[in-house]
Amino acid sequence: MTSFKTTSALALFALLALQGCVTNPVTGQREFTLVSKSQEKELGKEADPEIVAQYGAVDDPALQAYVDGIGRRLVGVSHTPEEQFTFRLLDDPIVNAFALPGGYCYVTRGILAHLNSEAALVGVLGHEVGHVTARHGANRMTNQMLLGGVLGIASQLGETAEALSGVAGAGLGLLLLKYSRDDERQSDSLGVEYGTALGYDTRDMAEFFKTLEKLSGGGGGLLPSFTSTHPDPGERYTTIRELTAKTQQPGQDYVTKRDDYLRRLEGLVFGPDPRQGFAENGFFNHPDMRFRFPVPAGWLLANGRARVTLATEKQDAAVIFQLAKERTAQAAADAFVADEGIVEQERAALTLPGGPAVRVVTQVKQQDGTTLGVVSTFAELGGKVFTFHGLCAWSALATFRPTLESVADGFQPLTDPALLAVEPAVLKIVQTKRAAPFRDQVADYPIPARAQADLERLALINGVEVDATVPAGQLLKVLTSR
Repeated sequence: MTSFKTTSALALFALLALQGCVTNPVTGQREFTLVSKSQEKELGKEADPEIVAQYGAVDDPALQAYVDGIGRRLVGVSHTPEEQFTFRLLDDPIVNAFALPGGYCYVTRGILAHLNSEAALVGVLGHEVGHVTARHGANRMTNQMLLGGVLGIASQLGETAEALSGVAGAGLGLLLLKYSRDDERQSDSLGVEYGTALGYDTRDMAEFFKTLEKLSGGGGGLLPSFTSTHPDPGERYTTIRELTAKTQQPGQDYVTKRDDYLRRLEGLVFGPDPRQGFAENGFFNHPDMRFRFPVPAGWLLANGRARVTLATEKQDAAVIFQLAKERTAQAAADAFVADEGIVEQERAALTLPGGPAVRVVTQVKQQDGTTLGVVSTFAELGGKVFTFHGLCAWSALATFRPTLESVADGFQPLTDPALLAVEPAVLKIVQTKRAAPFRDQVADYPIPARAQADLERLALINGVEVDATVPAGQLLKVLTSR
């Protein structure tokens, strides 16, 4: 016999199915969804400021307008030409592009540096537009809702650390909505379709997957972790070339616009920007904000635009560093302990090398029943308030507390002229004067010490082999200091 509860659930699901069936713009088929188009728009609109705050935007209006213009042309030949899209260029060295529901598409300066033609960029942006037009994000969210899932981002030390770091917003949660391999294949196909409709040779899109294949085989953190769920780059290279051959019209010329694209990259920051912080000789230094603090020996460091995270290799202790909203250390401490679930155990006023500070030790109950110990230091420097949240299990606080406190205790103004003057590596576009192997073509352009690159990496971003012959008159990317 079916219970009343089960019958009600089935009735509710049937009602949702009647209300939630829509026609997919790409396939033309009816599909069930719990996320309307208006809800997609709101989710993307809410998440967009968080994405920009997390990664930062490239300060190059001309390059941003170039990316935006290409994106809008792609939308015009897509399955939803009437839909409003937003395209942003993010200040991040990782080779990445992604799309959020509601038409928000992002590419990083890292991926621009590894592309070698406008046609390749069209393929990348067309792929992301395809995710939106095919409603892959809405479908992923619907699947999670039906399975009882929730949007969120897992932190190294659980939900409490997530809340303390300020990353529990919709934006980064949406980034974890991993598309299926079928979704990725469909978006590859749409990228070819849209790019070809604009007259581009999307074989250059396939060439980019050769670069991805090399990066995935030892890129040293240059690719986002979720690319492990994507189809194999070698497979995508073959598939996109086959799709291109089927999609292109016989007798029609298709463009790549290689030189025009490369010239637009002149001066683009390459790799991590040391002006935004770098670790060296046991310290994390931030030239733009003129501060530094020690990094415990053996600890891992992740530097983001909005925060810096330090953690042990076992991830059983961490320090989260970020800028506070309040004007004084005392006000920042008061605001922190006022949050629900935070129980203050100790408080002390301090004087650090940069100015006054307040340290608070708190207990925080986690949902799994365990208790987290948090050693928080709120420090004033240069008219701003900075926060260090040291985290570990409450039972391990006595072990980790000296280390957690030492990071904040060493917070100080950065005064070393050499460190204050560091500059990032940038792309320089040069034209070859003779036919010669790549290694010889770039021999006159030594790679800057902080570029985190070598000859093989330079060849990779140019899409060539180190010993391949490059003809005269060809444009190449080299690296120089800004």
